[in-house]
Amino acid sequence: MGLLDEILKICLTITETDSASLKSAYIDKKAPSGPGVYKIFYKGQLMKVGKAEDGLRKRFSDYYRGPAVGTARLKYITSSNRDDVSVFWQKCPASEARKIETMWYDQARKKGEALPWSDRR
Repeated sequence: MGLLDEILKICLTITETDSASLKSAYIDKKAPSGPGVYKIFYKGQLMKVGKAEDGLRKRFSDYYRGPAVGTARLKYITSSNRDDVSVFWQKCPASEARKIETMWYDQARKKGEALPWSDRR
């Protein structure tokens, strides 16, 4: 296990993490309103790693409502598949979000994850 893995492990034990369906994260307000990082899964497969400096619940509401009304405009989530989408998040300061997002992204790619909904790199 590398140094970054150890740092992430420590961070996960002292910060708020949780998961839910996209619908529940938004409509049932399970996701916090503050900033953080997230992973999006579709039918159990990791599809995207992202950050929400303006708030996790706001980002999830944009994704759930779709590109016509949301500002995040993730074209892959539609009204026909959004109920099969789940999210995992970690609340963190906005100043740390990019660093954690990059670490999660790099870890996923190292494991061979395709991340087909990520437009990074």
